[in-house]
Amino acid sequence: MAWWLTRDSYYGPYFDWVDPEGVEEKRGLVGSGLSLSRPLSEKNVPKAARSRNGAKKPPATDVFICDYAVACNVSFKDLVEEFEPGLHLFAPIELQYDDGTPMEGSFFFFNCNVDLDCVLTDNKDEWFIFAGDRYVSEMPLIQKRTPLEISLSKVQIEGHHLWTGGPLGWNQLFVSNEFCQAMKKVRITGAQKWRECHEVDRAWVADEHMGPLLDKWRNYVAADRNCEVGYI
Repeated sequence: MAWWLTRDSYYGPYFDWVDPEGVEEKRGLVGSGLSLSRPLSEKNVPKAARSRNGAKKPPATDVFICDYAVACNVSFKDLVEEFEPGLHLFAPIELQYDDGTPMEGSFFFFNCNVDLDCVLTDNKDEWFIFAGDRYVSEMPLIQKRTPLEISLSKVQIEGHHLWTGGPLGWNQLFVSNEFCQAMKKVRITGAQKWRECHEVDRAWVADEHMGPLLDKWRNYVAADRNCEVGYI
């Protein structure tokens, strides 16, 4: 089995990026889940974030929110690196009190840099929603709307421990059962299991699972999964 992780209840402190306009390659850092569904590099990430609500101490959780993006401390970083060294983005960031004084500790912007098309939908209508002028994946809303079973292609995810699910996963982080158990063992805080996902021994074929998003998915892949020119 695999697991879909989500942000745990988080009540601050909250941070805003310092000088986000200074980022060399500015792309969206805001996601609804625990990672963006696309690879990023350090060029995408500001170097510092400042408390917006008079924080008296650094974040108490291992995974926390930084201007609606995901950040972490060294405990979460070390665990990920133990399973998949050098694979994911941990960009060092300085956390500051509201007066600009640096907080003690090592902190990182986190992004899972393995994005796999793996969610099996069989093109069922309930997996897609028409929002405004376009179709989008229904996945972020599933936990609120229906007990739909989430199935992932074992062929696609086998051998991986952290990954996002392509456009159908929509900024959601999936992890292996082994990684999930390790999180529990070392008591990682700030992230929690949301849904169990079944691993199905089927190949993932775009025509069978992208539904009304198929043409946009083709453009997205042709653009090397670049959200700015083809993201869904």
